[in-house]
Amino acid sequence: MKLQDTHAQSEQTTQEEATTIGAPATSTALSTLFEAAADNLTQGELKYLAGMDECAQLEAENLSKSLMTIGCLIYDVDRLHEPSFSAIGQMFWSLSSQLDSIAGLIDLSSNAAYRLANPKTKANGKADE
Repeated sequence: MKLQDTHAQSEQTTQEEATTIGAPATSTALSTLFEAAADNLTQGELKYLAGMDECAQLEAENLSKSLMTIGCLIYDVDRLHEPSFSAIGQMFWSLSSQLDSIAGLIDLSSNAAYRLANPKTKANGKADE
């Protein structure tokens, strides 16, 4: 009986955490992990994470080129080879996920850069005394 109660309680906690965190997204995962680890990161690790803005820029440039290619393909497509609505939907979900990843990298970089500039600030926003 106690095992079932423990399992039910654990499942309820997991559902509550999912509700608090939201739908699965790369940006949320990166933010959650950074907040959990921020107080234990070395200066070198913070510098590395602060450099993720360069990675985000590269990803944004790649995404721009992909969108240009997709636009050209759609413009030149004939009726016989038109993509299905399902394929278009999958393409947009993928693009949305890529943009979310870019946003997550920018946020991670910004948070790490802030921590480098303000080393006495804890993850909860309070300064060490």
